[in-house]
Amino acid sequence: MSTPDRRRARAAAGRAGPLRFSCAAVAAVAAVALAGCQGPDTEPLTPKEQQELAWLKKSDPNAGKIAERGTLFMSLDQNLRTWRRLTTSTEVGDISQRDSIEQALTRQVYVNFDAILDELEHGSDPEHKVVAAAALGFSRIPGPDEPGGNPNFPVLHPRATAPLLAALDSGNDQIVMNSLLSIGRIAAPETPRDVLVELMVTHHAEDVRANAALALASIVTEADAPLVVGPLYSALSDSSHKVRLHAIKALVRVHDPNTQPALLNILRKDPMPLVQACAAMELGRIGNWDAVDALIEGLHVNHYLLFFECQRSLMRLTGESKKDYVEWRAWWDKSPNNPQHARGP
Repeated sequence: MSTPDRRRARAAAGRAGPLRFSCAAVAAVAAVALAGCQGPDTEPLTPKEQQELAWLKKSDPNAGKIAERGTLFMSLDQNLRTWRRLTTSTEVGDISQRDSIEQALTRQVYVNFDAILDELEHGSDPEHKVVAAAALGFSRIPGPDEPGGNPNFPVLHPRATAPLLAALDSGNDQIVMNSLLSIGRIAAPETPRDVLVELMVTHHAEDVRANAALALASIVTEADAPLVVGPLYSALSDSSHKVRLHAIKALVRVHDPNTQPALLNILRKDPMPLVQACAAMELGRIGNWDAVDALIEGLHVNHYLLFFECQRSLMRLTGESKKDYVEWRAWWDKSPNNPQHARGP
């Protein structure tokens, strides 16, 4: 496709500039209960997810290949933009449509994997490379020995990890940002942590730092604590709420003993209710009653998502069900589990 043709196609598709994928957009969706606070799902597929992937198993592995690069990348660009728009919607129908577009993207990327990977590694069109960096994250499918896997469809996504890591040195913030998002979606256990840590802490672009934190949250384990704990605590003070949001998730996965005090501080003092809500959600999962008082105070903040996560965590921690701050405070002030009440005046 010639340059004028590409320009006309972009105009027809309503493109507003180079494709950018910031995890902050996903993070802003309250209706999916802090989807941005969640790392990519690396657990075995549920029966529902297995059923959703049945379309791939029943298809000819070569069906759907697009030979002409310009057509392929225009189609990928449009589908990726549609996916991004749907991830920021709170409408039930849009959420269902998002699942459908994810399936379509997974199929499209899988059957055109070699062309997309070649574009990232050797392509000369910078806009195509930006799209390729975002698209490769959708190449992850279950292996033949995993739930939902099929020997007729061997996994391809491990081949994308090294090129995506190499793209982090491209000097192009859009390519770096999209590559990090794909690294997080693929979540290869062997992904080097030090590269992600450095980008999270030192990069000048907040979306790059945020996507580095998101990618880190998808792969870190307790064994990574010596390398990542210090930088993650530093990231909790980042000027960008996007970075703080994903650093919370990564820190919780490391299981550092100082995580709860840090989350309590965020719940009480962070200026962004979305970040406070993420901290509240994780405090409920940690399961320590020391968080109850701060969670009750969080109900006082005039933000529905923060109220919802504090309420949910309080119910999870205590087994109680109260409707608002007044009821929770009255109950807690008399509870024998309240340290202040136990000590007496």
